[in-house]
Amino acid sequence: MSKPKTIYSRSEAHRLRDQPCIDCGTMSRIDRQLQRDESGEPDPDVSVLWYCPDVLCNGHDGFSIEDQ
Repeated sequence: MSKPKTIYSRSEAHRLRDQPCIDCGTMSRIDRQLQRDESGEPDPDVSVLWYCPDVLCNGHDGFSIEDQ
């Protein structure tokens, strides 16, 4: 079984856009969370998940769009 990719560099994450939900197809918003950056990197890692707006959908708790 493959692992979902949720960590991107900040520059990669900036280019990602809203995506259709993998469960129901509704356009889902992206949520980016900066990871703890103690090294002071110019392009730190960002955690990325998409969330379906439909509260009854399985994608409401978050999903990723590609595998590692």
